[in-house]
Amino acid sequence: MKAASRGRKRSSSATHAVCAAALLLARQLGPNRVTIEGIAAEAGVAKTTIYRRWPNAAAVVMDAFLAEIEPLIAYRRGHSVAETLRNALTDFARALDPGRRDLLRHMIGAAQSDPDLARAFWDNWIRPRREEGLAAIEAGGLSRDEGALLLDLVFGAFYYRLLIPYAEIDDPWIDALVRKVCP
Repeated sequence: MKAASRGRKRSSSATHAVCAAALLLARQLGPNRVTIEGIAAEAGVAKTTIYRRWPNAAAVVMDAFLAEIEPLIAYRRGHSVAETLRNALTDFARALDPGRRDLLRHMIGAAQSDPDLARAFWDNWIRPRREEGLAAIEAGGLSRDEGALLLDLVFGAFYYRLLIPYAEIDDPWIDALVRKVCP
């Protein structure tokens, strides 16, 4: 026998409206200036609707960003660790259209001085992606420590170019990076 659920069922349309509002405001104002009040007003929902799902505005922005980008960046395992890394970097670069790229830059910058955003960034973006990457690399035969170093090297270079956009993140650069790191 199924236990009775408490309260009303969460509305997927409200969740969608909240996420869309959070992304819109984050792009307009910067992620560190988004508030629950602003999201609620833009989405046309009560603040309590938001607080039932998220602890703060930073978590809403991060979840909205992830919902939009995650389907585009799942790790595709290749026949080798190098191919898996190349797939991950290529998919990530393609998923970062100009709007997402700017928002990610802003979120990384804002996370440096906003503890809520920093926590949401680590909990919802970096740690899960890192674990997924480590699992893919370990499946390719490398140890967890070797995999962690490879991820630091390739994604460190990727984020450097993302944050200091002096050159494109394109296929030839990704291929050269992976060849250097995974000879």
